[in-house]
Amino acid sequence: MKSNGIFKGLFACIGLMLVGMLYWSSLLQEKDLKKVRQEIKELRTEMAGLGQKISREISKAQASATYTDASHPLAVSQYPNLLVKDVYYEKTLPKLLGDHFRPQGMLNRALIGKPESLHPFNGFRDVSQMIDMCTAQVADLKTGCYETMAPHMAVRLEARPQPEHPELQEYWVFLRDDVYWAPLDPAHFPDALELAPHFLERHPVTSADFKFFYDAIMNPYVHEPKAVSLRTYYNDIEEFKIIDPHTFVVRWKAFSTKNEEGSEVKKVKYTSLSLTGALQPLASFVFQYFADGQKIIEDDSDPNTYKKDSVWAQNFTQHWAKNIIVSCGPYLFDGMTEEGISFKRNPNYYEPYAVLVEGMKYFFKESFDATWQDFKAGKIDLCVLSPNQLIELDDFLHSSDYQFQKEHHQDIKTLDYVDLSYFYIGWNEHKPFFSDEKVRKAMTLAIDRRRIIEQNLNMMAVAITGPFFCYSPAYDETIPSYPFNPEEARRLLEEAGWIDIDGDGVRDKIVNGTRTAFHFKLYYFIKSLSTKVIAEYIMTALREVGIQCELCGVDIADLSRQFEEKNFDAILLGWKLGTPPEDPRQLWHSSGAKEKGSSNAIGFANSKIDQLIELLNYEYDKTKRIALYHHFHEIIHEEEPYTFLYTPKVRLLYRERVQNLFIPRERQDLIPGADIPEPNLQTIWLKE
Repeated sequence: MKSNGIFKGLFACIGLMLVGMLYWSSLLQEKDLKKVRQEIKELRTEMAGLGQKISREISKAQASATYTDASHPLAVSQYPNLLVKDVYYEKTLPKLLGDHFRPQGMLNRALIGKPESLHPFNGFRDVSQMIDMCTAQVADLKTGCYETMAPHMAVRLEARPQPEHPELQEYWVFLRDDVYWAPLDPAHFPDALELAPHFLERHPVTSADFKFFYDAIMNPYVHEPKAVSLRTYYNDIEEFKIIDPHTFVVRWKAFSTKNEEGSEVKKVKYTSLSLTGALQPLASFVFQYFADGQKIIEDDSDPNTYKKDSVWAQNFTQHWAKNIIVSCGPYLFDGMTEEGISFKRNPNYYEPYAVLVEGMKYFFKESFDATWQDFKAGKIDLCVLSPNQLIELDDFLHSSDYQFQKEHHQDIKTLDYVDLSYFYIGWNEHKPFFSDEKVRKAMTLAIDRRRIIEQNLNMMAVAITGPFFCYSPAYDETIPSYPFNPEEARRLLEEAGWIDIDGDGVRDKIVNGTRTAFHFKLYYFIKSLSTKVIAEYIMTALREVGIQCELCGVDIADLSRQFEEKNFDAILLGWKLGTPPEDPRQLWHSSGAKEKGSSNAIGFANSKIDQLIELLNYEYDKTKRIALYHHFHEIIHEEEPYTFLYTPKVRLLYRERVQNLFIPRERQDLIPGADIPEPNLQTIWLKE
C-alpha cells in the first residue's frame, strides 16, 4: 500500500514515459522479490521440518536421560524425574488412530456471550481454557489421572536439595527447546495498528517467558482477575532463578510448622510441586513492547522490573494485544470476529497427537437455547443440554428433521456425568444484611433446594452441603443438609434483630442508627433460563419469610464486573472446581476478603478456616489431609457463607462424527488407574 502511494506522487511530478519505466522496473523487482521470498519460505519450511525431526529425536533422548547440570542436559543425574510418561499418548492413542491417520475437519462449539477481551489474565473461565489450548505449561496431568504429572513444556522436573538448606528442596525445570511463539498476524488487528517486524517472526519459548509470567502475576499493580487469584498461591515462591534459556529453578519458601512429636520443623507447602508444574510462559516478545517495537520499559535490566513496575502494569492491563491469544501450543489463535473465535491446529507442535482436528471454532451465542437450536440444525458438534431442554430433546429425536439427519450420518449421541462444579448463592458479608451467620442460615432454610432440583432442574443435579466436589474424598458425606424450614428461618431472623417494624410485610432492623428494610439485590446471569427460573423462585420463597429480594439479571460481562468489584448484595453463580489436591485458599482465606478481584468476593473471614488452610498446606499424609478437609467442610457448613444449591449433572450431546469422546474413569481398558470423572475433550477426532 505504501508503494502505491509513492507511485501516485510520481504521476503528479514527472512524465508518463518515465513513470512507465519506473513502474515496469518496479514490477520486475517485485517479481524477483516474490520469487526470492518464495524460495526462502520453502527453505524455511524444509529446515523447520528437519528441525522438528531432530527435536523429536532429542526429546526422546531427553525423556529417558537424567541430568546433573543444566549446561549438559543429557548427562546422568542422581535425581529422579518427577514427570512420568503418558502411555495414552505414547502407545494407546497411536494404536487407536492407526498409521494412516490425518487430522481433518473443524470442531464447532458454542460460547455463551462474547468475552470483553482475551487478555492473558482474563478471569472468564472459557477464555482461560482457550489460552491453555494455545500455550503450554511446565507439566500436564497424565491423561485421566489426578495428581500425576506428565511432561509438557518440560521434559524433566527434579526436586533437589537447596544448597544452604539441604533438608529442603527446590525444583529444577528442564524445558524443551523446540517450542516457538507463532508470529502475530496483522489481520487480527485493526487496520490503523501497524506492527513492527519484530512481531512477525517466530520466537523460541524460553525460561525468561516463564519468569515473565511469574513476575506479571506478582506485580501488585496488575489487577486482572486471574493474576489476583494466582498471586495467592505463587506469593510463596522465594526465588525464581533462570539458569539458561531452557532451565530454571523455583525455590519455594519454607515455613515453620510442628511435626507429630511437637518439634518445630520447616516445610514447603504440599501444593508447591503441582503449582510448579502449572507455571506457564507469557510472551515477553509481545507484552514487554508497544506495537511499534519499542519497549514499554526501556531499561529493564533489573531482574524484578516486571514484578514491581507500575507503568508496565498499566500498559499490560490495556495492552494492544489483549484481543488476541499469542500462541505457542497445540492450537494457534486464528482470529476473533463478532461471530466467534477460531483456532487452527499447530502443524509444528512437538506432539503430533495433541490436536486431532484441523481446527476449532467457538460461535458466540446469547443463550443456551440459541446453542440448542444451532445443535439441532447441525451447526455445532457439542452441546450441553440444560435441564429445561430434556423434553425438547425427546421431541426432536422423534421428529422428521432428525430422521433425515440420521439418514445422512448425523446421529446424536449422549454422555452423562456429574460435573466438577457447584452452584451457589454468595452472601456478601460486607453488607449489613449478611454479616450475621444466623441470617445466612435463615436464607438457606427458607429456600427449598430439593424443589429446585426436582422441579426446575428435572433431577439433573445432586444436593450438596459444602465447598468440595461431592464425589471427592475431601467432601464429608456425613454432614446433614439444612432442611427446608421457613418457620425456623423466621425464628433465626428475629434472633438476629430483623423484625417487621412498620407492618408492611418486610423485615427491618436499626443499622448504625437508621431503620433499614431487608431489601437486597440478587445478581444472576440473565441469559440462562434455568438460572432465571431459580432466581425467581428464590425471590418468591424469601418473600414468605419477610425478605424483599430484587432480581438483577445481567450479562456475563456485568456479572463478572460486580463479582470482581465486590459490588453486590448477593450473587447466584457457579464454581468450576479444581482437580485434587484441593486448595481452598483462593475462595476462603481471609487475605482475599477485601482485595479487589479476588475470588473471595463475599468477604469471608474466619480464623479457624485460615488455620485449617495453613495446616493443609504442610500435611503430606493423605488420611490426615482428608480429616482436615472434613473439619473445613464442617465449619463452612456452620458459617453458611454460601447457600450451596447443587452440583449439576451434565448431559453432553454430540454428533456421530465426533470420535473418541469418553470419561477416563469409565475406560480402564484405555487408561488403567484413571480417576477423572469428566470427559476427555483433548483427543477428539472427526469422522468426515
